[in-house]
Amino acid sequence: MLAKVPGRALVWATATGIGLGIAYVLSPVSVWFFIAITGLFIWVSRGLPDRERRWVLGTLTIAVVLRVLVIAVLFLGSPTGSCGWGTPVPMFAADAIKEDDWLNLGRPGGASYATVSCSPLTIGNDSFVSFFWDGDGNAMKRRTVSIQNIWRGIPIDPFLRSIAWEPYAMTSYVYALAYIQYLLGPAPYAIHLFNVVAFFASTLLLYRLVRSSYGRAAALVGLVLLVFLPTPFAWSVSAMKEQLYILLGVSTVVATVAVVRTNGVVKRIAPLLLLVGSLSVIETVRVGGSLIFGTGLGAGVAGGVIIRRVSLILLAFLLVPYAGYRTLGNADVQDRIMSQLQRFAVMHVGHVNTIGNFYKLLDQRFYSDLSVKQLEDGSLLGTQTKQPLGDMTPVEALRFSGRALGYFVVAPLPWQVQSRTEMVFLAQQVVWYLMVVLAAIGVVAGLRRDPLVTCLLCGVTVAGAVAIALNSGNIGTMVRHRDTVVPFIVWLSALGAVTTASTWMSWATPGTLDSE
Repeated sequence: MLAKVPGRALVWATATGIGLGIAYVLSPVSVWFFIAITGLFIWVSRGLPDRERRWVLGTLTIAVVLRVLVIAVLFLGSPTGSCGWGTPVPMFAADAIKEDDWLNLGRPGGASYATVSCSPLTIGNDSFVSFFWDGDGNAMKRRTVSIQNIWRGIPIDPFLRSIAWEPYAMTSYVYALAYIQYLLGPAPYAIHLFNVVAFFASTLLLYRLVRSSYGRAAALVGLVLLVFLPTPFAWSVSAMKEQLYILLGVSTVVATVAVVRTNGVVKRIAPLLLLVGSLSVIETVRVGGSLIFGTGLGAGVAGGVIIRRVSLILLAFLLVPYAGYRTLGNADVQDRIMSQLQRFAVMHVGHVNTIGNFYKLLDQRFYSDLSVKQLEDGSLLGTQTKQPLGDMTPVEALRFSGRALGYFVVAPLPWQVQSRTEMVFLAQQVVWYLMVVLAAIGVVAGLRRDPLVTCLLCGVTVAGAVAIALNSGNIGTMVRHRDTVVPFIVWLSALGAVTTASTWMSWATPGTLDSE
């Protein structure tokens, strides 16, 4: 059998096998990352013409290599320490450690310390932090390694055990990262590679969807724009949960399109299960995520159905204003809306009263000591006996909502910059402004090409934008959260750019760019 195999192929196969074996011993996470990325490349290139396939794979290769290099440089250049993440691990008896009484244990005299079992590439690099050296990202990695140590039966500091099971910020994302390290060994870079895979999975799902709806040109422009935008690049190599949240959101959009357009009840079962599963899991990643995407998808499907028929469009123009008037005129509905906006206002005040570059959306009187006291004494929970910012009037609530949406689009403004990092970000902010304008053009063009996909992209974008805008007050946090809707709006912007370019080119008719 071996005699029939070309010698060069046999040599390459042997070398590849040996290389993968060595790599797996040193870092199993890296091998599985390579397998996942290769699988995505093979899937996205199926059925593409040779020229387009080369463009896509070339773009993706550059984007992946850049991200891996960033992670490698930061990881290898990080401060050295023990594999215990820089914190000595007291050797207590495993059965003596309890979550509820660690404060009463004390530290026994002469306790020995041990490091956690790690892969060779992890040793001496335990202090590796995320791309932007954020406290949340580093805390996330410390927490996940503590959980996997508990699962392995490795004695850990009771304080670390307490932090591991802390309810605050405990999401399915934490368990997913802990489980990856449980299976493959603790490695701080594993979390970052996981997010890189999640980023490209969501990007390529949207690329295939948009390509079938808007054409090759818009899909390629959107792909290049999304994989090289600076802030999405940063989040994709970070330890934050946004990439998993985006992937689940993209899955709901793709599944919804499949459910609507698939013929036959049996064939719809798989996408329907994906839709329900994604909506269920996304709520465990970010509270309110299922409501955001459920609302956006529902509005998108309704819009896609209405736009396909002129009679329904006319009916919607007549019924929607009337239904809105009747609904908003109901006293109970008004009370619920005001109560929710008051809760959003308290969240906003909380951002304003924390460290960072904040902005104000409410009238000045709400930034008094009373507002701070309301925030500190539990009014944030909005109990029945004490409503936050309960004296807000409907007019003030309307101004708050309008300012919030405005800031979502324009912030940060040049005169709001307070650091060199934000100064560098201004260049991307110009691109963002251009994207918003082009997206409006893209929506018009998209409604002609594929009303369903366009309405779904618009629906999840608007729903996400409203939720983010009303809950924000810190520029840095708002920009990070705003980037959770960028993967959806970028394709509308790309279509707007292609449409505008084809219009300006007198020698080309609309759609020429898509046919080439």
